[in-house]
Amino acid sequence: MTNNTSGTRKGISRRSYLRSVGALTTAGVVGTAASPNVLASRGAIRNVDDLDTPAVVVDLDVLEKNIRGTQAVCHKANIPLQVHIKTHKIPEIAHMQLREGAVGICCQKLGEAEVMVNGGVRGNILVPYNIVGTQKLVRLARLCKRADMTVAVDSETTAKGISDQLQKDGTSIRVLVELDTGGKRTGVQSPQAAVELAQKVSKLPSLELRGVMTYPSRLATKPFFDETVDLFRKAGLSIDEISGGGTGSEVVSKQIGCTVTRSGSYIFEGLRRIGGSNPPNAERCATRMIVTVVSMPTPDRIIIDAGQKTFQSRPSNPYGHIVEAPDAKIYGMSVEHGHVDVSGSSHKFRVGERLSVVPQHQGMTINLHSVAYAVRKGLVEAVWPVAGRGQVQ
Repeated sequence: MTNNTSGTRKGISRRSYLRSVGALTTAGVVGTAASPNVLASRGAIRNVDDLDTPAVVVDLDVLEKNIRGTQAVCHKANIPLQVHIKTHKIPEIAHMQLREGAVGICCQKLGEAEVMVNGGVRGNILVPYNIVGTQKLVRLARLCKRADMTVAVDSETTAKGISDQLQKDGTSIRVLVELDTGGKRTGVQSPQAAVELAQKVSKLPSLELRGVMTYPSRLATKPFFDETVDLFRKAGLSIDEISGGGTGSEVVSKQIGCTVTRSGSYIFEGLRRIGGSNPPNAERCATRMIVTVVSMPTPDRIIIDAGQKTFQSRPSNPYGHIVEAPDAKIYGMSVEHGHVDVSGSSHKFRVGERLSVVPQHQGMTINLHSVAYAVRKGLVEAVWPVAGRGQVQ
């Protein structure tokens, strides 16, 4: 079967093409990316214009700036940074964050943790999620034998399930008691409840009580934290780790007494979350969706080859930021079409033209794609499999 992707030659199979750009290993599974020199020598993909659309690209200059910037904020605040990988789901990016100084990673689901461990990340992995069910407990036990793992719990039932399975499998894990300090999601509801659960955790085999965690870090959380820490110490319970989180809340984490802070969205969005008064922009947002104008049905409307299956379902209106024409607005999406209002733009659009769109929620968008292209000044430096894509179990 031939493939009409830009950059292939007639008669070359899709498998051969993907292998040529480093997206497949010789075994036919997703592997590590080819180097820029190998890409160039093979004549497959050299720059953004060689990509078929729609395609996710990651601007390396912006990505590296975001990594350095958030790490610098944490260094100045004197608080360690544990990075959340659910935003990017790419082991290569996790390694970049760790090299810059992050003390570990967070994975929202076990599948993400398995992907990261397979990708060579083995130290200080937190799964801040209640692990429930035999299938997951067996997988968690396997991970504990391969990496330094920590989990969060908010009930005795969850803690006992983990203890029983890990004891059976001859391994152990660190545990944080999760606090609901206003997020109204998971977590115990009071400092007293935190102490009661911690006392139970501390007596369960194969579990090492480390402390507490919450999300998000807010100044209003401090009284809850202070009382919890005081009660833990009076009860002789371990409180070595107090974990807060949220991009843009790193300094707040320090102010409320956290010993570590967790951030993830910064990798693509910069030091502040995108939304409201902080719309997507090309200066701080690292991802771009390269799209093609496929129709100009009226002078005021163009259609691009990217809709809800490319960006996200039920998108906001207007959606994203078109780098080449900021005044053009993506006002609607069908499944595979993006509907763009160009009535307020001076840009002269044409069918076949390629545009760069900064997605509204870059983490949601990248989860829909198998591959992201690492680009610097228009040149493709690496092809990154989105290894954690779809890992929701």
